[in-house]
Amino acid sequence: MMPAFTHPFLLWPAGVLAILALALGVAARLRPGLGVRVVGQHPLAQGLGLALVLAGAGLGLAEPRWGQVEVPRLTVLVALDATRSMAVPDCAGATRWQAACAVLDRLWSRPAPGVRYSLDLVTGDAVPLLPPGDDLPLLRDLLKAVQPGEIGSPGTALGLALAQAGTRAGPGEPAAMLVLSDGEETVEPRAAALDRAASFLGKAGIPVYALPLGQPVSQPVPATGSPGAPEAFLSSQAQPDFLKALAERTGGRLVRPDEDLGALFQRLAQGREPLPLARSLVPGHPEWGAWPALAGLGLWLLAAGRPMRRWRPILVLVLALVLGLGGTARASVPLPPSVQAWLAQQALERGDLATAQRLRPRDPDPRHRLLAAGIDLRAQAYQDALDDLAPLTGQGAPRPLPPWRTPALLLAARAQAALGRPQEARALLERALLERPGCPEAVHNLQTLVPDPSPPPPNPRNPPPPPRPSQEARQDEVEGFRQRLPHNPHGIRDL
Repeated sequence: MMPAFTHPFLLWPAGVLAILALALGVAARLRPGLGVRVVGQHPLAQGLGLALVLAGAGLGLAEPRWGQVEVPRLTVLVALDATRSMAVPDCAGATRWQAACAVLDRLWSRPAPGVRYSLDLVTGDAVPLLPPGDDLPLLRDLLKAVQPGEIGSPGTALGLALAQAGTRAGPGEPAAMLVLSDGEETVEPRAAALDRAASFLGKAGIPVYALPLGQPVSQPVPATGSPGAPEAFLSSQAQPDFLKALAERTGGRLVRPDEDLGALFQRLAQGREPLPLARSLVPGHPEWGAWPALAGLGLWLLAAGRPMRRWRPILVLVLALVLGLGGTARASVPLPPSVQAWLAQQALERGDLATAQRLRPRDPDPRHRLLAAGIDLRAQAYQDALDDLAPLTGQGAPRPLPPWRTPALLLAARAQAALGRPQEARALLERALLERPGCPEAVHNLQTLVPDPSPPPPNPRNPPPPPRPSQEARQDEVEGFRQRLPHNPHGIRDL
């Protein structure tokens, strides 16, 4: 695989200037002047050295990108067609909706380190269900709360809905889109819809990986079965060519129903399969241009003739110092603590825990100690978090109460509870409530993080109600999603 370049347009002027310098050196070598012969210069070697300097400068400014991603991460925007045509049973005996749900269920049944998923339904517009996250069981359960043709606006607006779903990816964040649809556009002309979606996603650098569902022949659309729904005869015909053109124009491709999508997204997250340059995390190497430039400079100095001979030992010494200390110059100049803390905070927000641990601040500033403790808690280094917070959680508290005191007690309580010390965690939370009465975080943590093992005795005058049947919390959440989703009792006429 050839390396990509951040600024490839700089290679052409650098190449032209390098060829021009080499041509001038050849011309001076063929017809040397009197001054060149007297001084003892070597024009051909000088032209070659200058050409190497220009070529190296152009290569470094173009910034070749190569190597493995330091922290694999990817956001997958899942766009699922939920129109009435997805109920057509032309996928080996199953409906298009069942085939799409089977693919997603298989994708979300395994852990995906570094990969986040969002879920949007495609109807006459985009119906957002879940923002990017890694709660795979919730994503699988959400599919049970949706029935094709009963949610969203009438029709299928792939051009508009896919552009809306693409806005979930942040600028510069590595992202890709997975589209599961029959490719049938009914709101606007196919060419206009294709141009709308492809132009937006292509400009945003989001490649589309499309899974076409259904057969490209006319099929009857089953009735919804809802009371009062129209029973007019409708037909649907899958349009895989629309999805193929959209995927090719955005830098993606079509995927097969039996393809391992989890492995595909892992390759994208790890940089083993290319993403558009605007969202690629492949590291850049501008130093590749420095080595030919230094070699060209040394060659030019060696061929400069007698006037440069007295300077050669000094230049060789400077070059040796640069080569010897260049690798340790970055480590010898430490970053200011505030800059280091800011970089660690940015890495923590991106989910880059390894970089956050490497840049973890170690100065005595209370705010930096809180950040270091948060990084330790994320890395499950609970004892290190307690060591960082020890100077901030002593018995005495200055007055007025500083803003870092309560967060330090809350973080220390979390660490104590994670280490299996509920009594110490309780003492820290009670101290936080004594210093700051009514603190909602401390009240919540005291009730949930360290619950009271002894429930209060029941009131004999008001006996407790009979126990209700137990219901899973996730099922309650799915029911809540089903109640909040817009419902169309007459179905959606997907023409």
